[in-house]
Amino acid sequence: MARRIKSRKSKHLGNRTFGGGNTKNRRGRGNRGGTGRAGFHKHKWLQTIVRGEHKNRKYGFHSHALKTVTITLEQLSQMEGAKLVLKTARIVATGAITAAKEVHAYAFSAKAKEKIEAAGGKAIALARPAVPKASVPAPARARKE
Repeated sequence: MARRIKSRKSKHLGNRTFGGGNTKNRRGRGNRGGTGRAGFHKHKWLQTIVRGEHKNRKYGFHSHALKTVTITLEQLSQMEGAKLVLKTARIVATGAITAAKEVHAYAFSAKAKEKIEAAGGKAIALARPAVPKASVPAPARARKE
């Protein structure tokens, strides 16, 4: 015959708090530490770290400015090839260029453009990459009564 599992009630019989610990722990909601995400940056921070939830949030600011690299004509003359495509480069006129090169870059200084064309090359400015605009929801229309 199957054995009946003994109820846990008998374990707590005669005990005033029945597994709740001290009586002050059962007063209202005072021992729970808040509901939901309350205290996730305060007293529940350790739980936040253990669960990895602090990594899910987005913080800070992201600049959409194009990060350019400055390249001199001296560095250009050391690069191999007749056609150079430098997408995020700004060419400045420091140094000299001897070989004719077709240079595609984001920006050129006026003197750098002159020197490249004087050497028999071409200075072609690339179009700036499009910056994605943040999608803004349309404002709610007011009701007419």
